[in-house]
Amino acid sequence: MSTLPLSTSAALILVIDDNPENLLLLATQLGMEGYRIVQAKNGAEGIKAAQNRQPDLILLDVMMPDMSGFEVCTRLKADPQTAGIPVIMVTALREVEYRIRGIEAGADEFLSRPHHREELLLRVRALIQLQHTRKRLEEERNRLQLLYSISRAIATQLDLEQVMADILAKTQAAVGATKGSIMLVDAQLEVTHRILIRSGLNPEVADRVIREVMQRGLAGWLVRHNRGTIIANAAEDNRWLQLPDDEDPAGSVIGVPLSRVNRVVGVLILAHQHKDFFTQEHLALLETIGVQITASIENAYLFAEIIEERGKLGAILSQSSDAIITTDESWRITLINQAAKELFRLRSNVIGQSLLNVPRLDDLILLFNRVQQEGAIASEINLDDGSVLYTSISPIPGVGFVAVSQDITELKRAEEFRLRQERREKALVKETFSRYMGPRLVDYVLSNEPGLLARRERRKAVVLFADLRDFTRLIVNTVADQAIYLLNDFFSQMTDIVYEFDGTIFDLTGDEIMVGFNVPIDQPDAAHRALMAAISMQKRFDRLRHAWRDQLGVILGLGIGIDQGIVVVGNVGAESRMTFRMVGEAVNIAHRLVDLAEDGQIVITNSVLNEIRQKAPEALAAVGFTSMGELSLKGKASPVPVFRGVVERTPFEESAS
Repeated sequence: MSTLPLSTSAALILVIDDNPENLLLLATQLGMEGYRIVQAKNGAEGIKAAQNRQPDLILLDVMMPDMSGFEVCTRLKADPQTAGIPVIMVTALREVEYRIRGIEAGADEFLSRPHHREELLLRVRALIQLQHTRKRLEEERNRLQLLYSISRAIATQLDLEQVMADILAKTQAAVGATKGSIMLVDAQLEVTHRILIRSGLNPEVADRVIREVMQRGLAGWLVRHNRGTIIANAAEDNRWLQLPDDEDPAGSVIGVPLSRVNRVVGVLILAHQHKDFFTQEHLALLETIGVQITASIENAYLFAEIIEERGKLGAILSQSSDAIITTDESWRITLINQAAKELFRLRSNVIGQSLLNVPRLDDLILLFNRVQQEGAIASEINLDDGSVLYTSISPIPGVGFVAVSQDITELKRAEEFRLRQERREKALVKETFSRYMGPRLVDYVLSNEPGLLARRERRKAVVLFADLRDFTRLIVNTVADQAIYLLNDFFSQMTDIVYEFDGTIFDLTGDEIMVGFNVPIDQPDAAHRALMAAISMQKRFDRLRHAWRDQLGVILGLGIGIDQGIVVVGNVGAESRMTFRMVGEAVNIAHRLVDLAEDGQIVITNSVLNEIRQKAPEALAAVGFTSMGELSLKGKASPVPVFRGVVERTPFEESAS
């Protein structure tokens, strides 16, 4: 069952995100709650969709390739057509400066990735409810302006039937007719009102007439031809129908349509007992009066509609959970709903009072002053009791102001709690990432893919193993402190190189290091990065081996193996101990290759060599690769072409000199 009220469940939401998975997730979660969803895969498409579809809310991704979410938001808020649509920025960027930038771009809210469904629905519901309230107020603003103008223009309430009766009586008397009628028709030319007056009798009111009157009678003829006419002898003209309830036969008849610019709204018909009574002068006079009659009837229609709309507005305001206060241009309160009375704790009637004279509304005064200088605004207000309100005030030219307030105290508390949680989670994630990646790659992952460690995926990776030569033999006769010193020195130096080329360290075991490229994030040049890292490792180790020999009398070597292929990546282990792991055939092959590599050698498969030749052939100039033939490797059904490159070692004799 949906947790949203009916008033928001049919709202239209535009989701702008270049990531299909994010689009699917947001569209699914919101669609299940009854929202209608429009999707856009980039900023330009999103702007066009916002202009064409006019959604109730926009969910906007920040990190998009062609046009960032900040730029999209700025353009939307600069366009009057889309400026009023609320925008929630969905982002993994949690630093304060990015939020400030989003606020400057015009964002109304932020949602951090990975998001919680309940938080998403809460924010969406709150903003859509606020947007609907704004729309209702906007729709009512013109009606209020019209109501205000009419209330100043007339001294008494207008009643349509009374207006028709008065007009008909005066027109009948002016022309000298013995009886007359006014019929009003709707857009389908169906009679909605009819007033009949006979000399010396009270007006008769009816809401329908017999069908023949409009089909073949004079009233229908006037509507169809939209011009006045005179029937000199009613007995000889088929357009005049003597109705059964009309006991006084007519001698002559005159009629004019009551016309607006685009259609006929009614007819005025007068009759006299004598033939040839009406003249062209009567017709001209009646046509002139008809213009005034139409205006008066239109005014009566409008006034009736306004009274109805005002009743609807009052019902909306009384049922609204938002606190709504309207004032005239001098800040005198003209309307206040029950929610506003309760929110501001108003126990007495304040209608007609100035805001300046109602102490409990003092917090609104500053915002009203700003509205006069800046136009419509929205801001938070902190009340003395600790409550926080979100208040928007809009000026209504010629009428006054409308202030809408929402109590967002609980939302603010939830936001503060969420931010604290985000900071703790970010610190924990950063600590975890730092075990595997360098600072630069950690910052990138936190900004773009904070949920990376939770993913389990199959992807192509380049795997590098680097292994010390002769360390196992050496450790038998080496004291523990010296062995640990050598390993720490080795791993520290190699880790720096891995970080330099944005590799991910998956394992430091014994005297061996395992590194992955293009995992867990995309690196199109992964093979090139792996080769350059391997070359740098061998060159760095060349200096390191001289230092170890000079300081400790120890001679060790370094071999490296590289392969690429499909691997599985994810958190692996027991419930009490989980580590980020990479497993697959490429891992096994690379490990076999490092066993083949002697000191100073880099052993790679034909797959790695071919990719480097295609994408970065210049990298092969640093080290020459020669074929080792097709070797049978454990775990492979057929022999594998293998190549060996050598990074020359500096002879110890030259170093000593």
